[in-house]
Amino acid sequence: MLLKTVMLLLCAAGITFYVRFLVALCKESKPRSSGYWVRLRLGSGEGTLAELPKRIRPVTRAA
Repeated sequence: MLLKTVMLLLCAAGITFYVRFLVALCKESKPRSSGYWVRLRLGSGEGTLAELPKRIRPVTRAA
């Protein structure tokens, strides 16, 4: 009986830890890309189109 109680508490603590970790991870993740485009559109002025930022070319040779 005591062993079952200890195992139940350990499992509950592990599940609680992982749930809290995933919630914190979701809160820290980047906002959705659609929000980025809305901010670009609103900040670009009326009647103008937002331009994409220039991409940096990837390095094709070894460092």
